[in-house]
Amino acid sequence: MSHKRIGFAIVGYGLAAKLHAQALARLDEAELIAMVGRNVEKAKETADSFGVEALSLDEALKREDIQAFIVTTPTGSHLEVVREVAPRGKHLLVEKPLESSLQRTDELIRTCEEAGVILGAVFQHRYDDASLTLREYQERGLLGKGVMGSAYVKWYRPQEYYEARSWRGRVEASGGGALATQASHSIDLLLWFLGEAEKVCGFMNTLAHTGIEVEDVAVASIQFKNGALGSVEASTATYPGFPEKLELHFERGSAIIQGGKIVYLDTLSDEIPHVGQGESGSSGASDPAAVDIQPFVRMLRDFVNALREGKNPSLDGREGRRAVELIEAARKSALEGRVIELPL
Repeated sequence: MSHKRIGFAIVGYGLAAKLHAQALARLDEAELIAMVGRNVEKAKETADSFGVEALSLDEALKREDIQAFIVTTPTGSHLEVVREVAPRGKHLLVEKPLESSLQRTDELIRTCEEAGVILGAVFQHRYDDASLTLREYQERGLLGKGVMGSAYVKWYRPQEYYEARSWRGRVEASGGGALATQASHSIDLLLWFLGEAEKVCGFMNTLAHTGIEVEDVAVASIQFKNGALGSVEASTATYPGFPEKLELHFERGSAIIQGGKIVYLDTLSDEIPHVGQGESGSSGASDPAAVDIQPFVRMLRDFVNALREGKNPSLDGREGRRAVELIEAARKSALEGRVIELPL
């Protein structure tokens, strides 16, 4: 693909769509052409705010100035969009989780591979300052082997959160509750830093919300292939909501990331500065819109560079699949009351 600006269309018009639109506006190498939706009038409201067109999916697919689509529709609808877009030779960046089940995720990935288009997965917290810094230390061998990791995503969502978008309360449409919708970013980071999961044991319940089939409290214990152990605690029932926190422990030191910032870092390496009490970053603990836009910009730049070079981005579909597999294993464990071995 040439080095001219790459044209994007965003499928969907909710919060995620707006965040991607804001990020694209900061990239010189990319251009947002249109917002796409089944309800073109609703898409027009968002499109007007960014000074772009509102199109149906069929209209957008006919446009030669649109080379890539960002899919921000409800999780369980991603595959249907990809089925239409990929065979037309358009590249795809798909919001987390990739799909509502591992089976649908695998079909989504296979559809893109068979069509020969590039697929990227959205996990923008890999591009937080904290994540990038720790990853650099890890790759330089300054931290040693990972030994333990814990993710805490204890957020709060009122009953109205589920009533406003009924798909959020259905497993088939959302892929799950607190684990899939709220904690998938933290799960992806655990897998990024500690490697592939080998065994999962999960417990889930719905305690503070009514009329939904997804969990609002969940815990999962994980054994990684390298021997490290991990855990996830996720909820949308923990009032008033607390910043997400990731604790990572290595042979040569420990780090705590809270709200996308390093709040604690102490290691045996003289090359790594000590952080005793850092300041937490923004969090979606009680407000889903409290999001730092810079990681989106970095993620989209990486995706655009991959398109220009004709290669997979660092966070491709296969990488995005790992979080879906772990979430499904945790749900399967909770339903069947047993430890689940991976791969599924």
